[in-house]
Amino acid sequence: MSCGRSLGATGAETSTAAPASAPLPTSFAAGRYNVRRFLGEGGRKRVYLAHDTKLDRDVAVAIIKTEGLDAPGRSRVQREAQAMARLGDHAHIVTIHDVGEDSGQPYIVSQYMAGGAVAGLELPLPVERTLEIAKAVCQGLAHAHAHEIVHRDLKPGNVWLAADGTAQIGDFGAREGHRAAAALVHE
Repeated sequence: MSCGRSLGATGAETSTAAPASAPLPTSFAAGRYNVRRFLGEGGRKRVYLAHDTKLDRDVAVAIIKTEGLDAPGRSRVQREAQAMARLGDHAHIVTIHDVGEDSGQPYIVSQYMAGGAVAGLELPLPVERTLEIAKAVCQGLAHAHAHEIVHRDLKPGNVWLAADGTAQIGDFGAREGHRAAAALVHE
C-alpha cells in the first residue's frame, strides 16, 4: 500500500490530481501527517504523499475506502497491515510505519516508494533489470512465507521501487497460517 508515481496499469488511477469525488485532505492523525499531494487510487485505497512531522520523513498514507466495507472487511485491512508490519524491515518488503483512524477513515502509513510501481515502467525492460526485480520479489516472498504470510494479490502494480531502484512487495491482502504455501518455499 505504499506508492510512488502511480498505482500502475492494473485498473488503478494513474493521475496525480485528486479525484473529483474526494477533495485533497490537508493532514491526517491530528496533523502528524501533512499531505503534499495525491499519488493514486486503487480499488480499496486512495494514497497520498505526506510528510510525517514527528519523524521528519515522507511517507505514503493509504486511506481505506469504507464504502461497502463491512466489519469483517475492516478487520481484514487491519490484519493485512499487522501482517506486513510483523515482517519487519526487510529489503524487499514495503515497511509499514503506522495504522489508525482519522474521522472514521482507517488509514495505513507506509514507506514512500519514490520509484513508483513496476507496472508503470516502460517496456520492454532489459533482461538484467527484469531478473533483478524477479530476484527481489522472490526474496521478499520467501521472507513472508517463512513467517506464514501469503501475498494474495502479487502483480506488477503491487511491486514498488525505492528511489534507488530496489524492488519491494506491498499491498499484501495477506492471510496468515497458510502452511501449505509456506512449505512450498522450503521444498
